[in-house]
Amino acid sequence: MKYFNFIVSVVLIIFYAVGKIPPSEKYNLWLTSFIIPVALALNVILFIVSIAMRKKSSLYYVLALIIGSNYLVSTVGLKHIFKSSDTTEFTFSVLSFNISAGLERPEAPFDPESTESPPNLLTEWILNQDADVQCYQEFIDRRRKSGFDLLNQLKNKGYKSYFSFDSVNSNRYGQVLGTLITSKYPIIKSGDVLASENGFNRISYVDLLIRTDTIRVINLHLESMGLKPFHPANVSGFESRKENTRILLAKLKEGVFERSEQIKVLAAFVEESPYRVVCVGDFNDLPYSYSYQFLKKQMKNAFEQAGKGFGFTYNGHTLRILGIDNQFYSNGLSAVQFTTHNDVQLSDHFPLLGRYKITAR
Repeated sequence: MKYFNFIVSVVLIIFYAVGKIPPSEKYNLWLTSFIIPVALALNVILFIVSIAMRKKSSLYYVLALIIGSNYLVSTVGLKHIFKSSDTTEFTFSVLSFNISAGLERPEAPFDPESTESPPNLLTEWILNQDADVQCYQEFIDRRRKSGFDLLNQLKNKGYKSYFSFDSVNSNRYGQVLGTLITSKYPIIKSGDVLASENGFNRISYVDLLIRTDTIRVINLHLESMGLKPFHPANVSGFESRKENTRILLAKLKEGVFERSEQIKVLAAFVEESPYRVVCVGDFNDLPYSYSYQFLKKQMKNAFEQAGKGFGFTYNGHTLRILGIDNQFYSNGLSAVQFTTHNDVQLSDHFPLLGRYKITAR
C-alpha cells in the first residue's frame, strides 16, 4: 500500500494524543492506557523495519515517536546515563514495597520455629533493610495473633513509624492492614490524606526532619487493577474465558475511574505542601495512563530520571510487564539513583529503592 506507513503513523499519533484526555466512558476512552504500550511497541518495530529497508517513510515513525516520547521515557530508563556519579553530597534513601499482605497468609502462616516459611523470609528481609525511609503497602500488624511485634523490632533498630490502617474492618485474613512509613529521621507530623470505603486503599504521609529540612513523604496504595484470576462457577471452556474477560474488563474500568479521582486528591495535597515531597507506593496504574501522566506534570518520576532498563514492577500471575509501583518527587529534590529489585521474590510486587539529594527550590 502506497500510504500504509503514513496511515499507520497517523493512527499511532491519534492514540498518543487521546491518552492525554481524561478517562471517560464515551467511546471507551478509558481503554487507551492499555492500548498505548502496544502502539508504542508497534511504532518502534515499524521504525526499525523502515530504517532497515531505507524507506523515506521512516520519518513518519520518527514524528510519531517524538509525539509519543513522553510514554517512551516512562517505559525505558535512559536518563541515568547523564547522571553525575558524585557521591560526596548528602543523600537519603527511600524504599517502597507492596508486600501483598505477605506477613501472614492462611496457607503459609507465621511460624516462629520455621525460618523458611514465606512470612518469615519476608520478615527477615524487612528487618535487614537499611534504607533511611521505608514505605510498605499491605503491611499487617500481627501482634495480637502471633505475639511477634515487627513494629517494635523496627523501633529497636532506631526507626520511627506511622502505621495507617482501617481500625473498623479487618482484611480477608482477619487482621488489620494498611500503609506503613518507618524512618530513621524524626517524624514531626503524620496523618491520612485519603481512605477508600473498603479501608484497604489509602494515602498516608509523614513530615520528616532531615538535617535542617522538612521533607514530606507520602505512601499510597491506590485502587486495585483487579488482575487476580477469576474462576466463574458452573462455567468451563470458552464460556469460562469469556466470562473471565468480561469480569476483568469491568474491574479494570472501575479501577481506572476510581484512581483518577484518588489522583486528584493526591495532586491537591501535593500542591498545598509547604515542603519538598517524595510520593511512593502502589499506584496500580500504567505509565501510559492519564493519572500517571497528570501527576508527572507536577512531579518527576525517579525511575525516569535515574532508573535503568524497563520499569516493570509487577510480579503477579496475570501480567509481568506492568510498571505500577512508583516513586515521584517534587522540585527541591533530585533522584541520583533508582533500582527495581526484581531479584526479590517475596511478593507479587518488586521493591523500589530511590536515593535523593536536596537541592534549591
